[in-house]
This record gives sequence, structure tokens and C-alpha cells, in this order.
Amino acid sequence: MFLFFHNKAVTLPKQTKNRHTMKKLFTSITVLALAIASVTPAYSLDRKGLAEYAKSLKGLKKAELKAQIHKISQVKNVVDYGSGSEKTWGAFYTTDRIASNNQCIDRYTAKEYYFGSKGSAINGMNIEHSMPNSWWGHTNNNAYKDLNHLYPSDSKANSDKGNYPMGVVTSPKDPNAFEKIGKGDAGTYKNINIWEPNDKWKGDFCRTYFYMVTTYYDLPWTSEGTKLIHNNNPWPTLQEWAYKLYLEWTRKDKVSQTEVDRNAAVYAIQKNRNLYIDFPTLAEYVWGDSIDVAFDPYTAITTCSDDDRYADYLPGEGGEPTDPTDPDEPGPDEPVIEGTVVFEEDFSCITGGDFTNTGTQWSGCDKMTATNGWEAGGVVKLGSGSKAGSITTKAGAIKFPGGKLCVTFDIKGWKTVEGKIKVSMTGSETQTKEYTATTSDDFETLTLTFDDVSANPQLKIETTAKRAFIDNIKVFVPKTTAIDAPETSAGTTNDYYNINGQKLTAAPALPGIYIHNGRKIVIR
Repeated sequence: MFLFFHNKAVTLPKQTKNRHTMKKLFTSITVLALAIASVTPAYSLDRKGLAEYAKSLKGLKKAELKAQIHKISQVKNVVDYGSGSEKTWGAFYTTDRIASNNQCIDRYTAKEYYFGSKGSAINGMNIEHSMPNSWWGHTNNNAYKDLNHLYPSDSKANSDKGNYPMGVVTSPKDPNAFEKIGKGDAGTYKNINIWEPNDKWKGDFCRTYFYMVTTYYDLPWTSEGTKLIHNNNPWPTLQEWAYKLYLEWTRKDKVSQTEVDRNAAVYAIQKNRNLYIDFPTLAEYVWGDSIDVAFDPYTAITTCSDDDRYADYLPGEGGEPTDPTDPDEPGPDEPVIEGTVVFEEDFSCITGGDFTNTGTQWSGCDKMTATNGWEAGGVVKLGSGSKAGSITTKAGAIKFPGGKLCVTFDIKGWKTVEGKIKVSMTGSETQTKEYTATTSDDFETLTLTFDDVSANPQLKIETTAKRAFIDNIKVFVPKTTAIDAPETSAGTTNDYYNINGQKLTAAPALPGIYIHNGRKIVIR
């Protein structure tokens, strides 16, 4: 979970301060603090100021939208390449330095490097073109010097990455490396050299690529770059395989405060912005699920510190307790059940067996199907002494338009816990959770949050080894707080938006949470 650090003080948006996030907050403050660059708050724009900066994008779609982003994204102040206080390394001292200890943020390895004096290159590091300059013939142009895609990098990692396109590596040379270098084994990637960033930085690099192919689409792209770029093609510029993959990665690794702060610091130097960071759904309007919808910078979700809506856009974690000092939040033993319940199963259909003498094998009910499931007296036992087991909701059992969902269920193990539990929702990343309760204990409640869930998804719960008892499954829409009405010159409109700020083409018909005239509405 990415948390906002307003004016360098750790704060957690009210609507996210629940049992899904508080433990993550307390255990991650140190790590996240080390990811904050030395940025002056004045570099940032508030939501109103950002909308005015991007006002020329209003009403535009896909190709026209990308063309206008290209116009307003041009570098106004070019910094010379190399070492020196007024050159690249001097800029890195502002954009990529952790002020508390002078550590340099390296996106390519887990090694630790530290700055000396401002402008001095760090021994063992290079200035890395995240989009290789060989792709446009090594010309020393604005793209060659643009801080929006230049990052300090471990020298060996820089060399290993070479000028390969970014994609999915299925046959890495070193499976344990921080970034993967190797080949794919099928389709687009078969038998070509590629590099894959660490999961922590995938979204960052994708938004960097979106910026580059928008700001510099008209470069004479050559070499390995043609594997993912249509040469001099204004839109979409990226090959279909590339923008589909990069959109997938940005949906999973959403904009962090490190990106927001770096974007602001680069803006202070170059006087231009990466708008794909400022507006975290902008790429969807250029390449993704909203290409036929006109973009509106006055109503779109932003990463500005005064835009509380971004808290709902951020990814969540499951299973952690709430802050016990907050009287408005449920206690650590209470499951968080907020918003609309879209699926529920208490296994009352199971009448045979018990915890110590499970009954016959259970193939499912009218809502779910089971593999290696057994009757256990009002609950289901998944797996046996030698086999894992699973239950899956039937197609159509969960009616939901897509977005964020939460899952809660009760669980206990056999006489000892025999493995972790794995939970998946269609369209979102599978999560694996630990639990400690056994047959002699009360049930333990797990709650997980899933982002980017597909419409009408299927839920699957499965053991990773042997047996576990499952009861009281609920799938629900997490609570969303109302937002301030968007500031526009024309006042409110009759438009509808999903909670990611994407405008709908018509009034919503499916159940879900939407924004209408700046307020939250729930359709059941």
C-alpha cells in the first residue's frame, strides 16, 4: 500500500485506515521513508493547478489526446548530460536522493549507493537511459538529456540491460536477479533478448515509457526499439503487445509517492511534467479501457496531495489489524464488512460430518464447486492428508462491474496448520496468506483486498498443502467516501464516473459504486 507523506509527515487517508492497512503502515514506515526523494513541497501542483496546467486536454480522445499531451510535455529547460552541479548528476541529487541519509535510489538493483557532494557521480553507478538512446541513433538531443527517463543505475545492471526492449522474461539468465534479463519462450518474446524490471518498479518504468513515446514519438526509432515502437506513428506509437502489457503492469503497480515527488522535482528543473504520473488513469484514455471517452482534467483523479480520491485508487493489503487507538474503527478481532455484499456463502448446505470426522466428499452447491472438498458439519474441509483442495464460485455467481473488491472468510487448519491459503479473483493478482488457527481453536478471519477485478469475476480459495476448513465467505465492495465536487468552469454535469475517475459513456446499469456530480452513489 502506498501512503502519502504530506509535507514529509506520515498520514493515512481516513477511508483506508482499517484492518487491511494499519499493520502495513507501522511495519513499512521505515522502508517507505527511504523511498522519498529530497523534494520541496512548493514544486508540486494542487488539483486545481494541475487541471489548469492540463486544461488543453479537456474533451480529447486517444490520438488527439496523445497529440496534445505531446505538445505540453516538451522540455522547457534542458540540463546538460553528465556530472556537475548543473548537469544530470546535480539533478539526481534532487530527484533521486533520500535526504535523511544521502542514499541514492537505484531502480535496477537492491544494492545501496550514497551521494557525495552535489554533482559528483557515484562510483559504480551510471546515468541510465531507461529507454535506450541507441533506439534513436545516439543523437544528443532533448530525449538524450530528459530527466523524466534518466535514472541512476548500478553499472553492471545497466550493462546487462543493454538496449533490450522491456517485456516478460520467462527464461532469465539469473532467476534470483533483482531485474530479469533473458528471453521469452512464446509469442512476441520468443527468442529475443528482453529485460523485465523488478515488480516494485514496473509501473514506474511503464509510465516512463508512456511519457517517452508521447513526448518523442517523432524520433527516428531504430534498432531494438522497433520491436515495441511503430516508427514515427503518432498513435498508438507502441505496438499492441507493449501497451497492453504496460497497462497491466501500471494497474498492479500504481503511482507511489516516490514517483509523485520525483515528478515534482523534475518539473522544478525542466519545467515539464509526466502527466501519466499526475493523472494515474490517463494512459487508459490513450491506450486502454477509456479510449472512446473524452478526457477531462478537471474531474479525473490526480495524485495531488489535496485529491483524497487517490486513496481509493491505491492497491490494498489484506488481513492486518486496525489501529487499536482509533475508536471509529473495528477492533482487531472484528472482520471489516463495509459496502455492498455481492456474494455470500455460509455452507449451511453442508449437513454431514464434523471437524474430527469429515463426511462424504462434497462437490459443491448452487453457488460454488469444489475439488477435493469434504463435508465438515456446516463448513467445508479443503484437501486431504495427501491432496490440496479448492472451491470456486460458479460463473455468474458474483455480479460486479469491475474494480476493487474485498473477500473475507473464516479459516482454521487441521491439528496443525499444513500450509498457506491461496486466494484469487479474476483479473487481479493471486494472494497467498498465512493463518495460525487449528481445529482446537476458534476460526480465524482473513480479509483480503483485490484491485482491478474483472466484471462478474470468479473467486477461488485453495490450499497450498493438505487440509484447511473454510466457512462464512463474503465478497463485498469496500467503502468509498464522498468526494468534493470537481472544480470546473461550467459547474456540475450529468456525467457518471467509476471510482477510478474514468468517465462512463452512459448511466451505469450494473451494481457498483460510481461518482455522479461529485458525489458517491451506490447501485445495488
